[in-house]
Amino acid sequence: MKNSPIHPFFNSIFTKLILIFILSGLCVFLLLKSFNRYMFRSTEDTALRKSVVHYLTYLVQDLGSPPDLDRAKEIAGQSSLKIRYESPELTWSTPDFPVLVSQPEFHVWKEYTNIRAGKGPGCVLVELTQGNGRYLFEFTPAFTREIGNMEPLVVLTILLMLVLLATYFTIRGILNPVKGLTIGVEEVTRGNLDYRVPIKRSDELGQLAKAFNAMTGRIRTMLRAKEQLMLDVSHELRSPLTRIKLSLRLIPESRMKENIQEDVLEMEKMVTQSLDAAKESFMPGQLNLQPVDLAELIDQVIPLFKNRHPGIQWVERRDKIVLRIDPDRIKSVIKNLLDNAIKYSVEGGSPIKVSIEKRDSRVIVRIQDHGIGIPADEIPLIFEPFYRVDKSRSKDTGGFGLGLSLCKSVMEAHQGEIKIESAHEMGTTVSLHFPDMNV
Repeated sequence: MKNSPIHPFFNSIFTKLILIFILSGLCVFLLLKSFNRYMFRSTEDTALRKSVVHYLTYLVQDLGSPPDLDRAKEIAGQSSLKIRYESPELTWSTPDFPVLVSQPEFHVWKEYTNIRAGKGPGCVLVELTQGNGRYLFEFTPAFTREIGNMEPLVVLTILLMLVLLATYFTIRGILNPVKGLTIGVEEVTRGNLDYRVPIKRSDELGQLAKAFNAMTGRIRTMLRAKEQLMLDVSHELRSPLTRIKLSLRLIPESRMKENIQEDVLEMEKMVTQSLDAAKESFMPGQLNLQPVDLAELIDQVIPLFKNRHPGIQWVERRDKIVLRIDPDRIKSVIKNLLDNAIKYSVEGGSPIKVSIEKRDSRVIVRIQDHGIGIPADEIPLIFEPFYRVDKSRSKDTGGFGLGLSLCKSVMEAHQGEIKIESAHEMGTTVSLHFPDMNV
């Protein structure tokens, strides 16, 4: 699967849950606010206007007729209200009444045709007409005082931050087993079927971890049973094969005897490889490690194929590279790989190339052929026991699909790796990666 270019942070399920939580909270808040505004705004406005009309009507009656400026000043002194009166006969204002450079834009209250409201310079003005007189009342907007008081907003912000932090740590705790499951899947992918995911919960994720552990345990048991069966069958086959070989010596030479001998040798080879593969699976740590010159070891194997085409040749042979390895097992790996390279080379093709190099902290041996290659979709499977690219399992190519599996087990026992690069009809390169341990 192609890696997403988005930062891993935004690919996290945890991050997505947090974002969903925040967006859901915002949507709920906006819906509640809209609903509240729709349901109560008109009722509040009607009640507020009715109260203002009653209050101003009371003030006008209190000011008398004609309106008394001294009484207006007294009322203004007792409240924040400022009053102005205009008529053809009389005009006055209480102190600090705002200077109106231009006439404000007033809106008529439909329920009260003699009252209009509009915005003045930093205030709200209400105009009331009575007879030929005009009253102007200046109100300080209540909402201005509320906005000026930032303390509730700061408290609300802190509370929201605390809620988000609590949500963050809660979701993190809930999803923590997913991290353990991810590590478990990576371990099983590397072949470590003994790994167990820690189970600390009894919820769905805890049950999933428990099911994962049961699944890996079941797979490990099945694989061990299969390996044990292969080991037992191979071991039991050795005795009858030995008796057949002894009996064949008593039979006169004939074509039939040769065919039987070839079949017995093939079966004996398969039994030996099966036993070796089973031994590597059950006893991977039992290596006879000793200082060995790897180049010299390869030199001992190459002559075994001297009469086989297309031949083998060194590429930049290194003089001496000494590693602590099991010489017999590594020799069997080299022999297996060279045998495969020759077997799958094309008639009249270039010789098999062998090279060895030190890179960083590793020693790499490469065996390259120019043969038929391996289809890309089969490369990940060729290290499986008994897997063969040649589905016909022809005797011409020979083998039982155990050689590469055995090579992989031996390399892993040496803390190394085996890698394959191949292109169909172009050839194959097998690389053995050894850790460069000081000898």
